[in-house]
Amino acid sequence: MIYALCFALILLFSSTVQATDPDVLELPFQHLPPKNASQILDPRLASFSIEFSYLTAFGGNKTHPNLLTKELMQRLVERTGVGPVSLNFLDIRPGGITIDSSIFDPNAPALTLTESETGGIYRTTFGPELYESLLVFPNSSQFVVTINMGNDTISIAQNEIAAAMQHIGMDRIRAFELGNEADHYAGGSRPSGWASSDYTAQFLGWTSVLTRNLSLPSNIFQAGGFADDPTSSALMTTVDIVREGVDTSGVVKLFAQHTYQYSTCDPVRNAIATLPNLINHNNITAYLDLWKPQIAAAKGEGKEFVVGEFSSVSCSGKENVTDTFGQALWLADTIMYGAALNISRMYLHQGATLVFQSSSQANSPGFSWYDLWYPIPTDRYGSARASPSFVAYLLITEAVGSSNESRLALLPPISESLPNLAAYAVWDPMARSATDGPARLVLLNLAVRNVSSPADAGQVVVDLSRWTSELRNVKIKRMTAPGLDSKDSGETTWAGQSFGNGTASGAEVVESLSGHGSVTVKGSEGVLVFF
Repeated sequence: MIYALCFALILLFSSTVQATDPDVLELPFQHLPPKNASQILDPRLASFSIEFSYLTAFGGNKTHPNLLTKELMQRLVERTGVGPVSLNFLDIRPGGITIDSSIFDPNAPALTLTESETGGIYRTTFGPELYESLLVFPNSSQFVVTINMGNDTISIAQNEIAAAMQHIGMDRIRAFELGNEADHYAGGSRPSGWASSDYTAQFLGWTSVLTRNLSLPSNIFQAGGFADDPTSSALMTTVDIVREGVDTSGVVKLFAQHTYQYSTCDPVRNAIATLPNLINHNNITAYLDLWKPQIAAAKGEGKEFVVGEFSSVSCSGKENVTDTFGQALWLADTIMYGAALNISRMYLHQGATLVFQSSSQANSPGFSWYDLWYPIPTDRYGSARASPSFVAYLLITEAVGSSNESRLALLPPISESLPNLAAYAVWDPMARSATDGPARLVLLNLAVRNVSSPADAGQVVVDLSRWTSELRNVKIKRMTAPGLDSKDSGETTWAGQSFGNGTASGAEVVESLSGHGSVTVKGSEGVLVFF
């Protein structure tokens, strides 16, 4: 009895110290999903878009698949679990700007690029062998097939759809997408006055003809795919085309737009594409909030809204910014917040600098500085390898889980003095009873900690003792690197392991809460807590 009383007093004293310690932040327990919790999370939330003219570099072919791509995809598959949901774990979108100069030729080799003297790709001719590049992706992957609309020739589009139906199969085609970023056609492949009403009219006309000629399912098209941010100056948005009746014929399966928060396409935007601006939680949420009306417009039609192509910095990223560990933190916060807004899937673009994107861009031809992995050896990047940002996809995949029943919410700020500390709670009844609380918690500390900074720069200690009565059963996985500006994928780790060559290097490290029930998160670091 005396022993029990003493033990209780010790626990009470420890709890008091933990709660009153000014260096410890108490995260209020969010028992049930709040009213603004997300829709059911799609296990394919974090998917990929791959520039069409570089599909063979990323995928290889039937006899020589790209082994790095194959291994990296397997690392994601491993985290989706088994069962029915694993049948739809990842979407791939072969697309991008080069699709609008593409032509299918049944007698052509996999890929033939016709280039200008300055290195611009102005025609991409492809044959049946191109589809072998898709074999590198898991058998459960589905594809958003983008079709040439920029050329303004419906027979080209029809031939490309027919080829995809034959060589991919309708059972693995999620949707057909007409053109890439049609809001940028004006003054190029279309008259200078090209407007959203013109896009809507052509979409309705083409989809009617293509559906009839190819006996397509009634709702198989992805509409939109616009480039510009949906501000008042945008030429085309989801809101616009919904209002104009783009789905009056019932062919739309889902709506899409593209997001690039920063850019190197011109000197003015290049100047503000910096790591401090990029790795900023308020900047990320304020930017994605622009899409709330677009998401609502799609939902009002009973359709999903996806970000069909995205990354942090358009025109192929920026050296020493998007090729750093900072990109991983940006990805984790961006995708988690996108999910909180009910964006169903986000397709991270993989590609290369394209000369005709901008005459004043900062980059020269080569793979993009934002690519999640460099698929082949090059003079610019050296060996084929994963980028430091790859670990973000591991965190996101495990956070979402494979149950197809998870929901998440961004929790209120823990402290007004720590605006770059973001907490996302994930409720998953298959992992933890809904009556007990969230199954998982993501803590992202976007405070700056560079390679040259003190090891504890921006560090916070978060008290989670109220989140579970089984503190000893809580597990923690950590996404970390020597610093925000680290470019070495060998030193960037998820749960203690690096993935530079596609396979896990090092022993897995799964941590526990401290004796008081707290977790320490350094600046420029993220953790995933399993309850």
